[in-house]
Amino acid sequence: LPLQPGDVPDTYADVQDLVTDVGYKPQTTIEDGIARFVEWYREYYKI
Repeated sequence: LPLQPGDVPDTYADVQDLVTDVGYKPQTTIEDGIARFVEWYREYYKI
């Protein structure tokens, strides 16, 4: 689909400021997080 008005062409997640400022460091990998989200979504919506 073509970009719609207001769409952001690229986004990037960077938690380095959280690591530096408050010591937060994610414990879940992106692969595990996506798998867990898909499992939750399917169960929640019964699909």
